[in-house]
Amino acid sequence: MMLKLADIKKSYRLGPVDVDVLKGVNLTVEPGDMLSVVGTSGCGKSTLMNIMGFLDSPSAGYVYFEDKDVSHLTDSQLSIIRNQKIGFVFQQFHLLWRLTALENVCLPLLYRGVDTRQRIRVARDMLAMVDMSDLGDRKPAELSSGQQQRVAIARALSGTPSLILADEPTGALDANVGQDIMNLFLDLNRNHGNTIVIVTHNPNIAKQCRRAVRMRDGMLYEDWI
Repeated sequence: MMLKLADIKKSYRLGPVDVDVLKGVNLTVEPGDMLSVVGTSGCGKSTLMNIMGFLDSPSAGYVYFEDKDVSHLTDSQLSIIRNQKIGFVFQQFHLLWRLTALENVCLPLLYRGVDTRQRIRVARDMLAMVDMSDLGDRKPAELSSGQQQRVAIARALSGTPSLILADEPTGALDANVGQDIMNLFLDLNRNHGNTIVIVTHNPNIAKQCRRAVRMRDGMLYEDWI
């Protein structure tokens, strides 16, 4: 078992009332899974993603990662797991504009203290994996949106994460480029064994995954397709 959420609840204080965003979510992600979480804006799927990636903590419930209960770990302990075990891909890419593509891909390894020569070697390998070998010296402003997302995926892969979490990875792209990015995720899962969870509002993207669940009103439903 890679990741398990057990009766996860999340509430936020809004003025004098508590707003329940997640209302008892149960979900298991196995190694090698390709899972989509689909739902409309405001249904709670990004909150769920943040909890899966240890960017936020649940109000109640239990989180297990690689068969260990991590529900009560400190923020610093969770940040170590996040840095070493999880790769993130976001809708807006979040590349550093002053750095080249190669330097952006190096960043997770820099934070781990990996030496320069090893960082560059790994970053080049990851750029090759996403068909960006010839553009490593380009800065983000010199790349198309699809190329920027490929660099972001290479960055997520550079730390050899156990789990890749992608939050609306095709949301800022046109349909054709978005499908190219989805094809890349499918290849990473089928041919390289990466465990991937994709949050999306697009049912056409969701249906291409091996598993798809729908989030509605803070709950998950696994039989929606």
